[in-house]
Amino acid sequence: MDKLFNSHWFVKIISFFIALMLFAMVNMDDLTSQPGILPSLSDRTSTLEEVEVTVVYDEENYAIVDQTEHVQVKLSGSQSAVAFFQLMRPNFEVFVDVTERQEGVHTLSIQHRGFPGDLSVSIVPQFARVELQEKQTVSIPVDVELVNADAVKEGYSVGTPMVSPVNVTVTAAREVAAEVADAKAYVDVEDADKMLEEAVPVKLYDSSGNELHLDVEPGIVDVRVPITSPNKSVPIKISREGELTEGVSIESINVSPKEVLIYGPFDVLESFNVLEGLTIDLDNITEDQTFTMEVPVPPGVQALEPEMVEVEVNIAEEESRQWSDVSIELIGAPGETDIDFADDEEETLSIIAHGAEANLDQFSVDDIQVYADVSNLSEGEHSVPIQINGPQNIRFSVSKTNVEVIVSGQAESE
Repeated sequence: MDKLFNSHWFVKIISFFIALMLFAMVNMDDLTSQPGILPSLSDRTSTLEEVEVTVVYDEENYAIVDQTEHVQVKLSGSQSAVAFFQLMRPNFEVFVDVTERQEGVHTLSIQHRGFPGDLSVSIVPQFARVELQEKQTVSIPVDVELVNADAVKEGYSVGTPMVSPVNVTVTAAREVAAEVADAKAYVDVEDADKMLEEAVPVKLYDSSGNELHLDVEPGIVDVRVPITSPNKSVPIKISREGELTEGVSIESINVSPKEVLIYGPFDVLESFNVLEGLTIDLDNITEDQTFTMEVPVPPGVQALEPEMVEVEVNIAEEESRQWSDVSIELIGAPGETDIDFADDEEETLSIIAHGAEANLDQFSVDDIQVYADVSNLSEGEHSVPIQINGPQNIRFSVSKTNVEVIVSGQAESE
């Protein structure tokens, strides 16, 4: 078959027969009008069903609410004219023109164009009904609907979506525009573990939740959905290095904010109870100062906020206050080991607290712990350093720095 269609002789023969048929149809009326050649033939009719009715109207200001949509078109004429129309199917149009009409219901005669001039055209029905209504533009806020919001990656949470633009406009017939109740953009967040940024189509709904198929501008909006990793709020610890000038003391160190939010895997977050890494150099502080410091991101932490904090250091003239006969506590002794002070060792000491007056006024000896760590000592006599736990902005001087203790082995059972 392919070889046959590729033959130029075959194409020429087919073309000749088509031309002959067209010639015969065009000249059939002349042939039939000559007596004695062919018998006389009557006119022929053809009916076109469900022909669409086009409405010509002021589309800028009005919308069509209702109209006659289809009609039946009957064509009559010579056999050759009808046959030619059926074969060539020229472009034609059935229409009503309401460009000069205003809002309301209009009944107008149906017009036509594009049919051959040698055919008689009859349209059923002859009149079309068109209802026009003035257009109205309404602005609707876009509501972002999250699909599978409970199926984000484990440990992650969904933030408040952001949409741009915030509002869309709908232009339609007044009554139709009034039916619009919601404009929604749907975003699927299943298995999401980072910020989602998507261009999403806008869908319109009436108050009953039925979707309305109307033109909306813009038809697509940009949506950003924050997806937050597991996080934990931890306090900031400010470390110190160096020493202040003699005669002054730190009255207070304030951090703003006091806590930061750290993001990362659960196992990493569990290892943090405080955030360290910020250090101030006391050697360079001679007056009240405020520092802006960058918060370091610890290993394993994905991000933190805020990234910067303010550290305010206030200093004041140093004063001193003294307490005597402060008890020394022995801590860390195994349950079955007998540890006691040496025979000539005093179990108390004198202590001097140095600091700003405001801090010393709030301080009492009950706010400190004076102790010696006697854990992991072998039998015999030992000299153990004395340690003090107390307020951070107060330093302490003691009458002695070590205490003598005796480890005598397991305690005797009573």
